[in-house]
Amino acid sequence: MQAFEMQSPLWRAAMETIFLADSPVGKAVLDRDYRYVLINKTLASFNGKSVEEHIGRTVQEVLPEAFPSLIPMLDQVISECRSTHFRITVEMPGGDGRQAEWEASYLPIRLPDGSVGGIYVQAVNLTAKLLAERALAESEKHLRRVLDSLFAFVGVLSPDGTLIQANRAPLDAAGIDANEVIGKPFWDTYWWSYSDEVQEWLRSACARVAAGEIVRKDIFVRMKGDSRMCLDFMLVPMRDDEGNVTHLIPSAIDISDRLAAQQRTETALRERTVLLQEVHHRVKNNLQIIASLLRLQARSASPAVALALQDSENRVMAMSLTHQLLYERTDFSSLELGAYLKRLVGSLRDAHGRLMERIRLTVDAPDSGLQIELSQAVPVALVVNELLTNALKHAFAPDCPGTIELRAAAVDDGISVTVRDDGCGLPADSPFAEGSTLGFSLVTLLTQQLGADMAWPQPGRPGATFVLSLPMSTGPI
Repeated sequence: MQAFEMQSPLWRAAMETIFLADSPVGKAVLDRDYRYVLINKTLASFNGKSVEEHIGRTVQEVLPEAFPSLIPMLDQVISECRSTHFRITVEMPGGDGRQAEWEASYLPIRLPDGSVGGIYVQAVNLTAKLLAERALAESEKHLRRVLDSLFAFVGVLSPDGTLIQANRAPLDAAGIDANEVIGKPFWDTYWWSYSDEVQEWLRSACARVAAGEIVRKDIFVRMKGDSRMCLDFMLVPMRDDEGNVTHLIPSAIDISDRLAAQQRTETALRERTVLLQEVHHRVKNNLQIIASLLRLQARSASPAVALALQDSENRVMAMSLTHQLLYERTDFSSLELGAYLKRLVGSLRDAHGRLMERIRLTVDAPDSGLQIELSQAVPVALVVNELLTNALKHAFAPDCPGTIELRAAAVDDGISVTVRDDGCGLPADSPFAEGSTLGFSLVTLLTQQLGADMAWPQPGRPGATFVLSLPMSTGPI
């Protein structure tokens, strides 16, 4: 550095600006009596004192141990107006006996008249620099030991996707050495080179992460013996203080065991589903056998008994239909009410034969969206069956036509099921209204079991409307 002229006050303002800036190099300005005029924080820290403790004090006062070694060179700069560069080993401030090696330069500061007005000092503590480098190297070794102790796979890539570092785990798992993969494009390394498609995906992923994205994917890689391992793989950008992407960090964990456990779980779930379907199928078959036996019994019974047996057969078929629908589903926690009601109406049409020639039975319910819990299915089926059967038997005079409507819809607090007919209505002295029939008793008990509400029709008026209000969820019954 060449000597430069001292021009106050502009010179001093410029120098103060320089000295306030952070710098790893120690800097100071001394006057002709070797007093500190300016000093930056770096050199002040090296000397073991604050900036304020230096200003106005001499080098001898601040560094009494080093001053005898420094004075000849200081005198040379002042007397000969000549720069000097040197290395010196002195005891570090603090009195603990530690030595520090310095590399320093003393440069003359010339006044406008050409005389030397002071000295510019520039110094680097080589010992501190060496210690910092050793600390950094030790830190890197420690980080390497930590990374190598991890079971996770971790690496470092340059922004163009070149592999710079990889910890021990992925190398050991693949049975390869670091020198076989370091310096290569990541997608061309042993782990990924078994598939052109996988390599192309990784190449694209590196480009996306270099642009700031984060990529995560479950993917298979090649390991020792050309085996395959499933990894939960993530690639993220590493940024500097300005937000620029400086490196790409790949990391992964082996999820082969988790994947295998999941596949075992899925197998068990499929087996459970098949078992439950078989159970519902067998229950449905057994209920149909019971219904067939009731039908056979009715053929040789008196008309009154035959009618009672037919009612029982309808109830059994209503329960059988529930299990039939469950057998057809893979979700056994709920049942679609709309689909069930349409199948139930079809079953009743078949059971009542010629009666359906004069009575129109309609259903208004969505195929999906009205789900009831499995525990609700049979009670709801029996209630609806009783209401429809009652309307078919009692709502219309012999040989008179009529209409029965079945409707189901979602309401704010649950599901509403309505059975309405345009028949003669319930007489004022209806035994049904008094609870003296089996059908009425079943409807009442099942409604209570469901935790539901039933709106009954008014006796003595034309037509009859029953409204069953199911809560959103009743829990186990």
